[in-house]
Amino acid sequence: MNDIEKRRTLSEVALGNVPPDTIITRAVLFNVFTREFIRKQSVWIKDGMIAYVGPDHDPCKGEKTRVIDADGMVLLPGLIDGHTHAISNRTGVEEFIKHVIPGGATTVVTETMEFAPIVGKDGIEYVVKGLEKQPIRFYHTIPSLCGLTPSEEINAPTNEALLPLLKDPQCLGVGEIYWGNIFLKGRQGERVRELASMALGLGKIIEGHSAGARERKLQAYTCFGVSSCHEPINEDEVLERLRLGYSVMIREGSVRKELDGVKDIFRKRIDFRRLILATDGVDPEGFLEEGYLDAGVKRALKLGVAPGLAYQMVTLNVAEHFRLDHLIGCLSPGKMADMVIIPSPHDFSPRLVMCDGKVLYQDGKLMVEPKKVFFPEYMFHTVKVSNYTFLPLPKRGKVRVMELVTRLVTQEKMIDLEIPGESEDIIMILAIDRVGSGKAFTGLLKGFGLQKGAYGSTMCWDVTDMIVVGCDTRSMETVIERLKEIGGGGVYAVGEEVVAEFPAPLCGLVSLKSMEVVREEVRQVEEFLRENGVRWEKPMLTIDTLGTPAIPHLKITHEGYVRLRDQKILPLEV
Repeated sequence: MNDIEKRRTLSEVALGNVPPDTIITRAVLFNVFTREFIRKQSVWIKDGMIAYVGPDHDPCKGEKTRVIDADGMVLLPGLIDGHTHAISNRTGVEEFIKHVIPGGATTVVTETMEFAPIVGKDGIEYVVKGLEKQPIRFYHTIPSLCGLTPSEEINAPTNEALLPLLKDPQCLGVGEIYWGNIFLKGRQGERVRELASMALGLGKIIEGHSAGARERKLQAYTCFGVSSCHEPINEDEVLERLRLGYSVMIREGSVRKELDGVKDIFRKRIDFRRLILATDGVDPEGFLEEGYLDAGVKRALKLGVAPGLAYQMVTLNVAEHFRLDHLIGCLSPGKMADMVIIPSPHDFSPRLVMCDGKVLYQDGKLMVEPKKVFFPEYMFHTVKVSNYTFLPLPKRGKVRVMELVTRLVTQEKMIDLEIPGESEDIIMILAIDRVGSGKAFTGLLKGFGLQKGAYGSTMCWDVTDMIVVGCDTRSMETVIERLKEIGGGGVYAVGEEVVAEFPAPLCGLVSLKSMEVVREEVRQVEEFLRENGVRWEKPMLTIDTLGTPAIPHLKITHEGYVRLRDQKILPLEV
């Protein structure tokens, strides 16, 4: 049935001449356009689309027509997560889907950057293929693959190679572009600017990442066509971006939770139609203990955000930003039949979740299974480290140290090794290129807190590196060898003993085990790290972010330290 025929059938259902497939009766319907909660409403569904939304009355019924009595509960559009990382939660896509559905999200817009630094274009294509024909609706963005230096972008596809992926109708545009990279001189910056221009020429959007950009720098960044940002952490940053026309995505997930920090914005007398609530990714602990996008909605309601606004921020506002409001984000005739039933406006506890007219979840039970996702064998063998050496560290003089300011933010610090106390809480940090070049750089890390042994990870953001931190080289060697044996992940060792590990063999980034098993393995690693002095919440994430240009200020790669302010590659000794 073509689109014209399908819509003609919908009109006949609305007129009462053709029976619906499903009828939902006695609902309190949330109208996203007016923020009204309207009592005694019905929705009629045919071929996965909405034909009628309005007062209850007796429609034409067929033998197979299903009637769902909402019994006075609230009917909302299916939730839309406008910014997440479906494969960076340390589990596979299938586990992600199973745990997203009960929270009421029926559409997910995901980044696809994670595997590409390691295996290039295949890392995007296999993920995109895995998102097809799943029970929930996926859209995606293609990655800009912004690295600290050109060596981190060695596997980045050319823009010409990305063009067919960008033309895919399920691709909405280019994923988060780190603002500093778009200004880089030389080919590294040109590639990103050309990709942004190519996307705009195709009518696609550019997703932003403007952490730390203010005033003229933010406006200069906006000139490249960037239309959203999920990085504001306070009211002033939200307002500055809203005034520039951004869709501001307030982040409430496992990397950061920003609702408390920006809550005062809801007291302002401004238009909120460009405010969006998104997760930016949820890890297994978050999924199992708090939920997904539903956790953010519940937090917003607890902070006093009006229910109508909270629900707009995860439905219509997201759909309008991505130019999908002709299909999703509302309950009106001609739109996709994605919806959620909850007990009341202030109680977001989904009782039924529907996507494309199919019930996915009802009364605590998942009604569907995700489609199995395939990845080729070579993507499970990507940790290629050999002939690495630990360069001797100086014992006197001044050295450059990466110091943790928070669990994610670092700064450049100079210390004198001959001054008592300055070397306190300093351990070694080694970045090794794990895709074959064998290059490595040894530096120093201050403030992590580790008192014994070593921890290493291949799950590091935006780089081709394995990053290992440790108090002694023997422990660090044990970590490196074990990561090679298990195909990647995270390992904590003391001397020659592996104390705890989290195997993540898919590109050295993802486990294919269940969400529950992954949570337990990660918990054990992090418990041992905390027992041995590490002070930060989610310490594995801290190590994973030490090489990304997404978070300021001093970073590390196999080339050396990199200062984000001027992109200079810096040595250990001053």
